[in-house]
Amino acid sequence: PQANRMIIELQPEEDISLTVMNKKAGLDSQMQLQPIKMSLSWGFRGKGDTPPRRRIAYERLLLDALKGDSTLFVRRDEAEQAWKWVDEVSDAWADGGVKPQEYVAGSWGPPLADTLLARTGRTWNTSE
Repeated sequence: PQANRMIIELQPEEDISLTVMNKKAGLDSQMQLQPIKMSLSWGFRGKGDTPPRRRIAYERLLLDALKGDSTLFVRRDEAEQAWKWVDEVSDAWADGGVKPQEYVAGSWGPPLADTLLARTGRTWNTSE
């Protein structure tokens, strides 16, 4: 049987799905498992329902800007603090002689990421 999984998708279609192993229905004495997938996609309600059209690229930001809604915008002081943190991390790497691991765009990341997880007996699930 496969492991239970929670998958968080960020782009282009945001979704959180949970796949769990569930006992197949029936009265026989055998325990047979099947994967059941549950999606927490914000626009999906069930079979036959059509999710609403998702706004593309910066459409929502532009509409919010026109309405004067700054909820999704970063303030200057937030951006400055974020870059301060990034600079501190970058400086610490440079001081320690550590170079970030390079990897091909669209890949699962550098091989060292697998090593990091393996320390605790875990692996990336790359099946989806």
